[in-house]
Amino acid sequence: MNSSKILLALPCALALSMLSGCAASVKSGGTEALAIQDSAKRNLVLNLQGTSKVQQNEDWPQLKQEWKEALQYEATQAGYRLSEAQASSPSGQDGVGIKVNVTNFRYLTPGSRYGAGVMVGNAWVNSSADFTDLKSGQLIGTRTYDTSSSAWEGVMSAMTQEQVEAIAKQIISDIKSAKVQ
Repeated sequence: MNSSKILLALPCALALSMLSGCAASVKSGGTEALAIQDSAKRNLVLNLQGTSKVQQNEDWPQLKQEWKEALQYEATQAGYRLSEAQASSPSGQDGVGIKVNVTNFRYLTPGSRYGAGVMVGNAWVNSSADFTDLKSGQLIGTRTYDTSSSAWEGVMSAMTQEQVEAIAKQIISDIKSAKVQ
């Protein structure tokens, strides 16, 4: 290969690496193993909350909607029914309450990344989920779910919607893989 082809190939390779993005990865934590009966897994009740700082963010309504849609999609894919409630109180019926608490986030859309590139910075979501038995009201376990993207991953880096989808997928996966009591 001559030097002119190498000089042309290097900028092309750099451009491709800047355009390619990384899928959102979720950092999850929790000490206790989740133990959920199969019959309870079929009925999931979501209670989505945010800290007062999160609720004051102008992007909170959009983020909440994306959470609901992502969890609904993942639950349906797993064969579960997901509904929403303001609080998960004991109902006497089989089910799992999922109280998601968003503690911090930075909302970025793909459009903002395309328009301003690395100048818009990073997107992230910090959250936790408490899983409760709807029949007894007893806490089953708690998990943290955090994700972030770097502006340096390129214009296709995982923005907030993809991050929420990845967290929703992990939450449903944690329920699905929970050991039967």
